[in-house]
Amino acid sequence: MRRPGIATMLLALIAGAGMLTPAPAIAEAPRRPAGDAETIGATLDLTYRVRANRGEGSCRLPDGRVSGDQPCAEAEIVLSTSRPLALAGREIYFSQVDPVALTSNGGAHVEHINGDLHVLRFASDAQPLQPGESRRIAFVVGGLILARAKVMPNYYVVDPQGDAAIIDSTREIAGAYQGRKTLPHLTPLPRSVRRSSRDLTPLETPELVGAENRDVAFVPDVVDSGIIPMPSHVERDPGGARVDLARGLTPSGDARLTAALAPAMARLAALGVPQARAGIPLVVESDPALGHEAYRLRITGETISVAAGDAAGAFYAVQSLAALVRPGHSDIPALAIEDAPRFGFRGLHLDIARNYHGPETIRALIDQMAAYKLNRLHLHLADDEGWRLAIEGLPELTEVGARRCHDLEEDQCLLPQLGSGPFAEGSGSGFLSADDYVGLLRYAAERQIEIIPSFDMPGHSRAAVRAMDARYRRLVAAGRPEEEAAQFLLSDPEDTTRYHSIQHYSDNTINVCRPSTYRFVGHVLDRLIAMHEKAGTPLERYHIGADETAGAWVESPICQEFLARGEGPSEVGDLGGYFIARVANMVAERGVIPAAWSDGLSHVDAAALPDRVQSNVWGTLAGGGAQTAHRHANLGWDVVLSIPDALYFDMPYAAHPEEGGYYWAIRRAPTRKLFSMMPENLPALAAYWRDNDERALTIDDRPGRGEASHRPLKEGRTFAGIQGHLWTETIRDRGTLGYQLFPRMFALAERAWHHPSWEVPYDHSGTRVGFGDPLVGADRRAAMAADWNRFASIVGAKELPKLAAAGWSFRLPMVGVVREHGVVQTRVAIPGLLIQCDAGAGWTELASCKAGPDSKIKLRTALEADGPHGRATEIDVAAGTQVAQVE
Repeated sequence: MRRPGIATMLLALIAGAGMLTPAPAIAEAPRRPAGDAETIGATLDLTYRVRANRGEGSCRLPDGRVSGDQPCAEAEIVLSTSRPLALAGREIYFSQVDPVALTSNGGAHVEHINGDLHVLRFASDAQPLQPGESRRIAFVVGGLILARAKVMPNYYVVDPQGDAAIIDSTREIAGAYQGRKTLPHLTPLPRSVRRSSRDLTPLETPELVGAENRDVAFVPDVVDSGIIPMPSHVERDPGGARVDLARGLTPSGDARLTAALAPAMARLAALGVPQARAGIPLVVESDPALGHEAYRLRITGETISVAAGDAAGAFYAVQSLAALVRPGHSDIPALAIEDAPRFGFRGLHLDIARNYHGPETIRALIDQMAAYKLNRLHLHLADDEGWRLAIEGLPELTEVGARRCHDLEEDQCLLPQLGSGPFAEGSGSGFLSADDYVGLLRYAAERQIEIIPSFDMPGHSRAAVRAMDARYRRLVAAGRPEEEAAQFLLSDPEDTTRYHSIQHYSDNTINVCRPSTYRFVGHVLDRLIAMHEKAGTPLERYHIGADETAGAWVESPICQEFLARGEGPSEVGDLGGYFIARVANMVAERGVIPAAWSDGLSHVDAAALPDRVQSNVWGTLAGGGAQTAHRHANLGWDVVLSIPDALYFDMPYAAHPEEGGYYWAIRRAPTRKLFSMMPENLPALAAYWRDNDERALTIDDRPGRGEASHRPLKEGRTFAGIQGHLWTETIRDRGTLGYQLFPRMFALAERAWHHPSWEVPYDHSGTRVGFGDPLVGADRRAAMAADWNRFASIVGAKELPKLAAAGWSFRLPMVGVVREHGVVQTRVAIPGLLIQCDAGAGWTELASCKAGPDSKIKLRTALEADGPHGRATEIDVAAGTQVAQVE
């Protein structure tokens, strides 16, 4: 499911300086007359500087010692002010993704509390900060900071009275280009983007972009009849006839099918094609011979006809009709389409637990999924940082578990994480009410989308654990019986096990030996099923998570007693698998298909699981993801490919400090990479994909290779589908969400629906594929490039303008250059966009741009002259050099 942390433990030398134990709990002081927190928050100028990234280790600690050989970063916080500020006894809390050393310097002490929350404590004798002074607090980070997304906003100060205030200089602000925010307190990062001496990842430069897109060209002929995702078969009218949709459409025919068209008709209306009484006839008929989601669409000068076997097929036919519409144009070509999907499962995962994104954003996302024929929304509703769905009978899940604020006892809320700040507001807090969720279920079903809810367990469960702890304390304080107070308790108060999760929590794992744990799971399941029944959309799949359990329970008396009774496994190391199997069967007993991440399922005896299970395979290709996918499919499980090499949209598009997202799985995941995926032949990807160090990738799929039990994918076994993923640790607003998602989601839809001719058939006898293998020869690569030009031309000319009209942000590609024969030619991954130039006098069209005296010009892409634009880049242009845009 999720990621191996950048550094799961601090450097050995740092650990030797002091264990990373949580700071002593400090009860929140009653509110008193305003202290100086607000004054400090408004006045303090805080700067965060990364002095060096050291992939080989050997960071220098503040006291002059040198660390070991684990990747690390030397960083510092610099404080300045325009007026004298008292610091003694004050605390500054901040989020740091990878833990820092326990340091003491300059009268300040940095400590790790839990998760990513740290505190900078000033000694009682710390001198006031004076104007003109720069107070530096240096520390070492147990990981690298190669992108701005690794640094969080909203540092906050707490004064001796217990009052808190955000430090204004650390608030996130709008960036220089659409879809990206910026952090004013972060100084420019070191230019190196390499993680170690083995890392060959190149920085995104105009020259690199130009070289990688030399074969890209705009193909105007494909835009007119182009549809994303590409249909199975399209035949244009030989006479070139066209149909003007300006007078609208009049649906008729099969009442059951036409009733399902309303959302697709609404999209057409938004594109300027209304439903009208005297419009072009849109005749919809049933054809039982057509399979699920399949359709035929015929457009002539007199009528538009649709044939489908079910409501989904009819819905997708009208979405294809909408796909033909180009913004600002009312006419489309006459043509005939026969179409059916490649995979039955075409999914998108949205995490609303780490940062909350509410019903409005989710509905807008569902609209875009439906437009491109995606049909599963995997909604990640709970994790360590938040529980986001109200559950009847357990109000603490949202009263405490859905809020983050400065309450170190966590009676009222969870600890701040991911830069959420001290107050229960913003993206750190929020939840879906039962009515919200039921409404989303209905909204999605009307658009042929199934919502798959997910509450990750037993790891990644801190929000639930802490909420049920708060419930227990509340009921005990109210004098309720112990049995009632502990009815849904998820922890063992006597458990002394010391562990750190992937995200550096020490208390995020449910105790799997308590009967109350399964009472809790059953209660949540039953309330969830009831919500689905109320919506008229029965719960079909439930995702239990089951990944990254961090080694809890070793010292739990409850678990020791449980093991001694012989009611489950005999070893503590098998308790995780026991929990997964038990919960999976609880789900199946309720008539629901259990789903889980592949690493958790890999630790369970398949015989202990229900007959039908969904496995989301999320291992990287270099880490054995292909072999895991084949092994799980051979067990008869529904395998949904979730390979992060291209399917994790929180990964950066490019290796550049300004790009968003974490990069533990892959350093750069551009749209074109996902487009080039062969989901039914994962070993073949090693012929042209690279690993996370940009080194040659090899996949050995031969029997018994890598592990004695390995077998290639059996004849007749297939994958259920593929799923894109958007984890939101670094995504706090809809603008950033859109930037990370689009245009990659278009490529996801393309690969999930359409099977291109250039893919290599899978070899069921097993094979070994390495980079450059002739298995994917020049002819296939040329066909892939031509297909990309078709796809990218449609994206730039039709789909990005539609996104802009719908209020979505997206990433526009950086401009690349190719220098030949005294001419600088521009190249971009998505052709047909406007290229703008700034030679010092402001942005203008490229054709009218001339380099200034310093021979430097800036370039950027844009949809239109005053429309959304991408990140600018600067190039050197010698005097008299011509700069030409290549279409």
